[in-house]
Amino acid sequence: MSLNNTEKNDNSQSLQGIHHFWKQPGETLAVMLRRFREEQGMGEEEKLTYAGRLDPMAEGIVPILSGEARFRKEQLMSAAKTYEVEILLGISTDTGDMLGLVTKRDIQAIEGKEIEKAIEALSSIQELVYPNYSSRPVDGKPLFVHARAGNRVQQPMKKVSIHSLELLGRKEVSLNSLIESASEIINTVHGDFRQEAILAGWQEQKGNDEVQVVSIRTTVSSGAYMRSLAEKLGELLGVPALAYRIVRIKINSEK
Repeated sequence: MSLNNTEKNDNSQSLQGIHHFWKQPGETLAVMLRRFREEQGMGEEEKLTYAGRLDPMAEGIVPILSGEARFRKEQLMSAAKTYEVEILLGISTDTGDMLGLVTKRDIQAIEGKEIEKAIEALSSIQELVYPNYSSRPVDGKPLFVHARAGNRVQQPMKKVSIHSLELLGRKEVSLNSLIESASEIINTVHGDFRQEAILAGWQEQKGNDEVQVVSIRTTVSSGAYMRSLAEKLGELLGVPALAYRIVRIKINSEK
């Protein structure tokens, strides 16, 4: 299932040192920055930073800042952002996306009216939980460090504003095809993200199941996690859920 076509420009667009660069799915931010340097012909001596993170499985616009624009990082990070997200209903993971270990499976047939009602309720939420696998510090350590160590800590909540939320569509698709597509991306992720165990776990989920995927477009305040939003939709529907695909399509500097 594909989201509405969004123009992807692999060549950065720069304005006074602000480069809106398209991060590819599977890239970590370090890999993205290395690709940016190569495409721009920049050496390691050129200082760069980015304004706003994207998870390895996500894709979309990341503002890369060079020169004096580096000092505008906080301003750009505080901007609202627009995403298109595909949400898989019926399965959850410990990360909230496909780059995680399956924690629950409960595949159900959900009627369109129920989904529409849940989307309406979702648009009114004012806070979301930080994912266990995120960089939010708790007791002096990022949540993902606690998660990897098996420490049980209270996940803090983050206040969020949902400026807009639109249901783009829903569709039943083969779980096997989703797993195969996600596995191809997982295999490209650099670094230790437990890929071997995660890929093995997804292979165990294969079968003849058809699952529902809901597509949304949303503009949200800075720092809102689409993985948490996907899980919240599942909670409203009474089923596990995860963010199958996350695409950041716009940085809304006017918000």
